[in-house]
Amino acid sequence: MKITIHSILFLTIILAASISLFTNTNAELKPNVKVSPACGEPSGYGMELNVNGFEPNSNVGWKLVHPETQSSPTYGYFATNNTGGFSESEYIEGELEEGKYEIQFFDDADNDGKADQGKKEFIVSMSTPCE
Repeated sequence: MKITIHSILFLTIILAASISLFTNTNAELKPNVKVSPACGEPSGYGMELNVNGFEPNSNVGWKLVHPETQSSPTYGYFATNNTGGFSESEYIEGELEEGKYEIQFFDDADNDGKADQGKKEFIVSMSTPCE
């Protein structure tokens, strides 16, 4: 009888540890972000966004940032589906400085323009013009 109780207790502990490890591993997965095309014209840039892996049924903020000047000429939000994703088209109007940019994506449930603390962020590079 002691062997059975100890065996059941041991299996329960192993199962609980495995579930905890699996949960922590999934929580650390990076979002999958694809921006196409990765370059555009300075006088207007249209892009297709295919994003997944952010907070489900929430909001993802994004902003275009010129890394050298830290200027952010445009930004926005998208609602995520039940897998934390969305597929959208976006057009950046106006004149962009020539150079390399970062498109920063981040969980932003309260739409305050700041990444939610402890949540996911992802950066994609793009440039104007295409070389």
